[in-house]
Amino acid sequence: MKTSQQQDPESPSMPKYEPLVERRSIEDGDSYHDRGTDDGVTITHGSKRYRTKDIFILLLASFGLIDLGLRAYALVQSRRSTSCNCGDTIEEARSNNCKYDSFAAAWLPPACRNDELLEQFERAGPNPDGSWPYYADKNGTKALSLEQVSMLPETGGHFFATHHWHLVHCAYYWKKMFLAVETGTVIEQRYNNLAHINHCEMMFLKRDPLDMIVTEAGVSLHSDRIVIAKSHAHGSDHEGNH
Repeated sequence: MKTSQQQDPESPSMPKYEPLVERRSIEDGDSYHDRGTDDGVTITHGSKRYRTKDIFILLLASFGLIDLGLRAYALVQSRRSTSCNCGDTIEEARSNNCKYDSFAAAWLPPACRNDELLEQFERAGPNPDGSWPYYADKNGTKALSLEQVSMLPETGGHFFATHHWHLVHCAYYWKKMFLAVETGTVIEQRYNNLAHINHCEMMFLKRDPLDMIVTEAGVSLHSDRIVIAKSHAHGSDHEGNH
């Protein structure tokens, strides 16, 4: 009689089980090993395609950063070396290929203008044709044409404009500064400063009627100069340079 401790020699032997080797997924980016090969050779399964993809992405990112850096450097260098001055007279300004920029209230060379924005500004006014009203005095008794305004450097005179004009002038300068990164337009020192931004902020916070004449300004030929906005002696505290 066979005991429970004895094994029938004719019965098949019980299979032997080995513990599974813990393996990590291929997707984790590492390799893993198969140990149970017939010839005893260890096979390593790699994830080369994932590593190649990572290297490719890293190279693209590196080239992108280098390109951005070079563009930024070139833009800064060009701005440092480019003057927005046009000369001492309108005749000299024209000979320097400058033209009157109405939302800058200045004669500017091509490098310092965004002519597309300028065209938009000159169609954004309240007049039926989209132009802006300009005046020779605060009371608006004498209107000025855009051509007359552009010639003011010859006499050193000023023009007067509405609160509406002033607000849109500020908005278009913010557009010009934003687009400068893409277009490479040089922002003249006259407006490329925190003082002008603070001044525009103050104008936006005012509650003046849009058609109220509140702005007195000159026309500049030298836009490399920084002009601090201030009130003029012959007007109310609504008045100020733009």
